Amino acid sequence: MSNQIRLHLFAPFLVLSLLIVPQRGELAQTGSTNKEYKLSVDVNLVTVTVTVTRADGSWVSDLTEKDFQIFDDEQNQTISFFGRQSDQPLQLFLLFDSSFSIVPELKTQQESAIEFVKSILRPMDRVSILRISEEVDEVVHKANQIERIIEAILSVKPGGGTSLYDAIYLASEILKESKGRRVILVISDGTDTTSHTQFQDCLRKALNSESVIYSLIVQPIKSEPGRNLGGEHALIYLSDRTGGRYFRISHTDHFKESFEMISEELRTQYVLGYYPPSNFKRDYRKIEVRVSDPTYVVRARDGYFTSPR
Repeated sequence: MSNQIRLHLFAPFLVLSLLIVPQRGELAQTGSTNKEYKLSVDVNLVTVTVTVTRADGSWVSDLTEKDFQIFDDEQNQTISFFGRQSDQPLQLFLLFDSSFSIVPELKTQQESAIEFVKSILRPMDRVSILRISEEVDEVVHKANQIERIIEAILSVKPGGGTSLYDAIYLASEILKESKGRRVILVISDGTDTTSHTQFQDCLRKALNSESVIYSLIVQPIKSEPGRNLGGEHALIYLSDRTGGRYFRISHTDHFKESFEMISEELRTQYVLGYYPPSNFKRDYRKIEVRVSDPTYVVRARDGYFTSPR
């Protein structure tokens, strides 16, 4: 049964995330048939998901630790952990905007999302689904059974308002305690009409939970006049700041193409970990990742907050 979640009951408190990360330099695989990984809690280690591409957009998947440098507020840091994201469990949140403005595309969204989940799901992975209307409805929580996930996706029906920032905040809040790589995939036109969460609080929570946001921006109105460009720009900003990516969906065929690109990207990412300086001087600290080949393009979250608000 679906759990109705009114995010404003959760929202006033903001805490600095406990980072659920591999023990110093080690990612230990258990002997279980589910190939689950032993991850330990380290409140100091900062981990960063990194995507590297060539100028033509193709992914670079054969780099080693020595190819990377990571900077915290312009100070070069020692890399204490290096791994490939494909080796870690995937914690995926699918956020479906069910507002009436994108009803015509809902069926195609669902079909494409089902194919996407089928292509990426492994025994170690978990998928959660949020239906976004005036309230945030958690349709399924950390499921691994494909039949259950498909049923949940197909159960999403059109609703009223759109509490988009509430949904992203809640997904980030849950993911901060999850083990593995944390991904939020938003399918929306970007319009937020009923959230209790402010945009900046939403961004802060996403950055500190180490979640990477991918946005499929549905454009039911093709021309700019009449579209909510502010909502679109908000999703683009969230994706860019967290090291994710956005896709503009102006035709139903774009759903499948975008899901396929995200699926491929999730298989080619890296994760870096470092212990930051203890003498924090600012509430926000900038992260920069560089690679040895200057022609490559690097995407990663651009920073984190050092204290709650």
